[in-house]
Amino acid sequence: MTRSAMTRTALHKPYVTPYAEETLDLPLAFEWAAGEPRLTYRDALPQDWMFGALWVRCGTARDGKILWPMVHTLRQRRCMLKRLCRVCGQSATDPGTGRIWWVMPSALPGDAATWPTVNPPTCKAHLVEALTTCPYLRRGAPAVYTVGDYSPIGVLADLYGEDDDGRVVETRHQIAIGLDEFHLLHRALATQLIVSLHDIQRAPNPANRG
Repeated sequence: MTRSAMTRTALHKPYVTPYAEETLDLPLAFEWAAGEPRLTYRDALPQDWMFGALWVRCGTARDGKILWPMVHTLRQRRCMLKRLCRVCGQSATDPGTGRIWWVMPSALPGDAATWPTVNPPTCKAHLVEALTTCPYLRRGAPAVYTVGDYSPIGVLADLYGEDDDGRVVETRHQIAIGLDEFHLLHRALATQLIVSLHDIQRAPNPANRG
């Protein structure tokens, strides 16, 4: 067994990691809304939109082959909106301090008052597991923080348009779009919510303790 396979076997099934069986067909189309074309689904439902953008549809079975390098769109968004741990899906807020635990892939600048991220928080109980077994974090020099609060500021998304034959085609892949960039949100298929962290404080890295 390779080192990579051993690492993946040791991992819990992270809450934000998708499964192959959760991938759904995306019947994309364009419609006219407020005098301009807007990306939609041919069978669109009101819950397909949030923050002015259309979102990737995902199943929620959590069964079958795990797609380790990827992120489940709806569970990532739920973690961000409800302050849930990316590993276990439970609260990432410290009950003693009210602050939220966060692991970043690398240290933030020392003078950073705010910081944008698509990485959901990690609860205190799963900090060591995330730091020692997550292949993404193991490749770098991760840092642990607590934050006082955070707020949505944008989405990570693919942009779409129509070709000369009227087919919906991707024009840009995985770009950051601010929630006030309405001209882009109308053509976006959102995959992850971007938030801005506030009141950031460095915390000891529990994985470094002997």
